[in-house]
Amino acid sequence: MQATIAMPTTVQPAPVNSQAPRQGMFIPIHKGLRRYMADALVAVGCTDHEDAESVAATVASVRGLVELCRVHLHAENQFIHPAMEARRPGSSRSTADEHVGHEAAFETLIADVQAVERSAGRNRATALAVLYERLALFVADNFEHMFEEETHNQSVLWEAYTDDELRAIEAAIVASHTPEVSAVALKWMLPALSPSERVALLSGAREGMPREAFERLLSFGVSLLSERDGLKLRAAFCSGPHERKGWPA
Repeated sequence: MQATIAMPTTVQPAPVNSQAPRQGMFIPIHKGLRRYMADALVAVGCTDHEDAESVAATVASVRGLVELCRVHLHAENQFIHPAMEARRPGSSRSTADEHVGHEAAFETLIADVQAVERSAGRNRATALAVLYERLALFVADNFEHMFEEETHNQSVLWEAYTDDELRAIEAAIVASHTPEVSAVALKWMLPALSPSERVALLSGAREGMPREAFERLLSFGVSLLSERDGLKLRAAFCSGPHERKGWPA
């Protein structure tokens, strides 16, 4: 008898615009976060509790994930939700309420990480199992949450704002990040994007950048990719429609 897998009843079907006439502003960072979440979850699951180096790498990964999630959440609270509320009052309430729960989850995960660090032997194995279970639930919850943002929240923003206005909001978010945070976000985003999405992301970042600065950014981006994908990315900016003349000094 073949087993069947029931879809979670908590996920409500949402309309998805398959034609995507406008750029989804959540897509790049959410693809990066999904990649980071999956990587961290797998790392916790296969950690050798008797290997100090393995444990240290795992707890560093989870701490880094929590910090990037925290930065992303605060950016949405500071920029995205106010923009939604300004023109569609009440439209951000659902995801804003979920953010409160996510902040509590951050603290729980950090406490679980500390429990791993303070334990040894069988107790450490148990602490890692607890961390794995809680992180799995956190990832599952965030996958649903990000879907709501990419459908409901994005639709509200598309209806209420022009592309130029949305680009200004995105620019304000990027400007609010430290270079260190931007580098971590790019590390997880760029390999998770399609080739065309990578070009679009770096094309937007290039605006107003001196050529030397963009070349450093491009080289960093290429270093994050496979040889094949790195060559595609560099080629996109060295020839064709993406090549730009008259760079700022």
